[in-house]
Parts: sequence; structure tokens; C-alpha cells
Amino acid sequence: MDRHAFWTLIEQARQDAPSPDALPALLTRRLAAQDADAILRWCGYFQIYHALSCKSRLWAAAYIITDGCSDDGFDYFRGWLIGQGQACFLAALRDPDSLASHALGATPAEGEDMLVVGANAWFQRRGMAPDYAALAEAMRAHAPSAADHAALKATIHYAADIDAPWDDVDGDVEALVPRLAVRFG
Repeated sequence: MDRHAFWTLIEQARQDAPSPDALPALLTRRLAAQDADAILRWCGYFQIYHALSCKSRLWAAAYIITDGCSDDGFDYFRGWLIGQGQACFLAALRDPDSLASHALGATPAEGEDMLVVGANAWFQRRGMAPDYAALAEAMRAHAPSAADHAALKATIHYAADIDAPWDDVDGDVEALVPRLAVRFG
């Protein structure tokens, strides 16, 4: 499993999912068909991308799209964003306001189920009940290397102001993502 296979699995599941809500379950089944080591590598890539997308201006986009966004809500949003595929993910980090032209569906940007795709696939593959301690131990043994992390980070071209602070009270958020502010009022 490499980063190309990571994104290919997501793209193929997106194309074949009968609805956006069906994506996590379909992706879980397809990932579970991989060997256990590949699943753990996929989980590692997901964790890295999820962490690399924890950026202030992206949170501002999530805040506007979801009409307020807690810490947990931002985690779910970033899970949803990864589930939108590589092109959307990278575009949103280059310019979070680019999400204004993205089709969001009936329940925009809610991706809590994406956060457990890898874990569920690993449990299914091993034919076991959820055991997060065992998964954490296996993940430590198959953690992506520092070179893997650097290679994934090198594919991201962040907006210059991606870490710009904002405050929802002073209207700063609307200034950071003006097209989203217009779209979501």
C-alpha cells in the first residue's frame, strides 16, 4: 500500500458508492479485502493526511459549511474531506474557499464514519470484534516512516495564510473564506 493505492481505493469507492452516505461502508469492505499489513499502511496514511489537514483556515471553511464547528466536528469534517478524494483534498488545502464550488450533498461535510474505515476494515479482515488496543499495537508495528510522512507532506501545497487565526465573533471567518460565506450565508 502506497499513497497512490490509498487514494485509488477512495476514488474507486466514491465512483461506485450509490450515495455519499454509503462511501464509508463500501470503502471498508474494499479495504478489508486487502491484506492486514496493507490495511495498517492505509490507516497510517489516513492518520497522516488527517493530521496534515488540521489547519486554521480549513477550520474556518468547516465552520461556515457546517454552521459552526467544534473540535470533534472539525475531525469529522477532515474525515469527510479525505473521503472526497485526492483532488478535492489537495485543492482545499491550497485554497479552503475552493470548497464553495464543491457539491456537498444533503448532509454536507459530515464524515465521522470515515474516521473508522481503516479500523473496521482491519477488524473485519482479522475476523475479530473491535479491539482498539490490539489495533494500536499493530499500528505501532506498521507505522509509516518519517520518510513516508515527509513524502505525503510534500504533495500538499498549503495556502499562504492556511494558519491564519480567526474569530467567529468579529467576522474574521467570513473574510478568510468569502465565497463559502456567500454560499452558506
